[in-house]
Amino acid sequence: MLTRRTAAGAMVGVLVVLVAGCRGSDPAAGDALGTTPTPTRTTSAVAPSSAPPATTPAATPTSDIAGLPASKILEKAQAAAKAAGSVRMKGSLSDDGDRIVLDIRLAKTGGQGTMSLNGDAFSLIVLGKTAYLKISDKFWRAQITPKADADAVIALVGGRWIKTPLTDKDLGELAAFASKPKFFDTLFEPTGTLRKTAPRTVDGVTAIGLRDTDGTLWVDTATGRPVRLESSSKDALTFSEYDQVSTPKAPPAAQVIDGKALGM
Repeated sequence: MLTRRTAAGAMVGVLVVLVAGCRGSDPAAGDALGTTPTPTRTTSAVAPSSAPPATTPAATPTSDIAGLPASKILEKAQAAAKAAGSVRMKGSLSDDGDRIVLDIRLAKTGGQGTMSLNGDAFSLIVLGKTAYLKISDKFWRAQITPKADADAVIALVGGRWIKTPLTDKDLGELAAFASKPKFFDTLFEPTGTLRKTAPRTVDGVTAIGLRDTDGTLWVDTATGRPVRLESSSKDALTFSEYDQVSTPKAPPAAQVIDGKALGM
């Protein structure tokens, strides 16, 4: 049910590209670009948004879907997830031996949140064709050797958000975080035979399970919306706060460094 190459899993490859670009950059270039001064680091993982939550109407209850065939329930779950104005997705997943923990809020025109790769954290904001990444010092040190190179990149970035366009083919997969339908297109694809389980209460709602060889997707029997995705590896993602998430805003300019300064 959870495809191996989800949008979150694709972040592994994206970050490898980003780190490679930073490793190859010349820290001295910061002087020419006016990026050497290091502003005070902020502790906020994601830029705050004062915009009110989307006013998308609440999901219209459907007739109980538990009696439908598994394939029809999945179709309804995919459609309901895409139709929602916004959603919060939180949990963990595995991708080719890497463990990813995430807390992402997806609106219609953007996404924001925090993720970690094998315990090393970063934050992201995606708006349209632009992404902003804020990467922890721990992440840089885990990905870049020798230590002197990691220190140089950390000093150049200065705790700021890295701004990068999504026109680069290697970074384009980040665009899934700005498109809720695109993100869900990569997430709910069954592997092997799909079977229903008995209904049960999951995260406070009555849900029907759709089980395949990779795990189980729990679907609200009243609205058709995904509630929880459990993998056979014991990882799980929960889906909540439907239609309650605000569209993110770009970080303040003073907290942003252009990716071009890092060789991207």
